[in-house]
Parts: sequence; C-alpha cells; structure tokens
Amino acid sequence: MEQLFATLTRARRENFDLAAVGLPAGAPAEELSDELPADLRRLLALSDGPCFGVRASLHSAGRIGFFQGLEVLALAAGIPDAGHYLNIGFVNEAPLLLDTADGGVWAVRDDGGLWYQGCRLERIADSLEVFVSEWAAGPRFPELVEAAVDDLEWDDWWRLLQAAGRATA
Repeated sequence: MEQLFATLTRARRENFDLAAVGLPAGAPAEELSDELPADLRRLLALSDGPCFGVRASLHSAGRIGFFQGLEVLALAAGIPDAGHYLNIGFVNEAPLLLDTADGGVWAVRDDGGLWYQGCRLERIADSLEVFVSEWAAGPRFPELVEAAVDDLEWDDWWRLLQAAGRATA
C-alpha cells in the first residue's frame, strides 16, 4: 500500500489539473485507535480519509466511530448480526464495511432503492489491501462505484488512476 500511495501522490503532483483529488496525508499515530484492525490503521496512517472521486470514500481516523450503529444495516440486509462489521466508508452513499473477523471488505448494494430500505451485501475483496489496490485505486474502480467507464471521464480520481498507470483510458 505504501508504494501505491506514493505512486498516486506523485501522479497527482505531476498533473496540476488533479491537485484537488482527495488524498490527504496520513493520520498521526496518536489518532489511530488500537481498537481498529491493524490493516485499517496502516491505511489511515498513509491517507486519513481518502476520497476516491465523488462516489467513494473512507472515513478518517477521527470520524470512523461516528459511523457505526449497524442495526439499520442488519435489518435492511436481513442479516442476524452486523456486529462483526466495521463501517469504514461509503460507496454511492451506502456503507462500505470491513469484516473484523476475517478482514474481508463488503459493499452494501441497494439494487435501485435506498440502501436502508433493503439491500444486499457484496463481498468485493478478501482484504483491505486488495480492496485498495484493485477496487479503490485500480482497474475495478468502475465496478466499485457501479459506473460505466464512459461515465467516469470527468471524474478526477479516475483520471488520476489513469495518470498513475492504475487504469486504462
């Protein structure tokens, strides 16, 4: 992940029209709670609350605690207990989850309605590192945000991924 964020930062610096891309500096060590999974602490130490375009983002270390309360998700997705999930961000305004039991990353998919009125969980990666490298900052980004590549040509994050060699035009 360290090399990936260095590559993205370098591409952003080299492309002045992408300076506004939401790739903040990492959180200070004292803001990274020991209660967070190690891989999430590592990611937030690299970039604290990155925005992957306008459709996906991760919560910052200081705000991650505000987005829990997964009882609504348990009802909407029809799962008996959402207690082992950690809400780490949003994709298209629906929660992005980290399974604290096995490290998998899950997207909440709304199937055309509002996610909290009924949704399904889709396991998209077996680890946070795979999620970042393949989905958030890689060629599967259009799948993550459920958009056609043609619809992303205006998206600065997608353009950054192309400039960094992480996605094709």
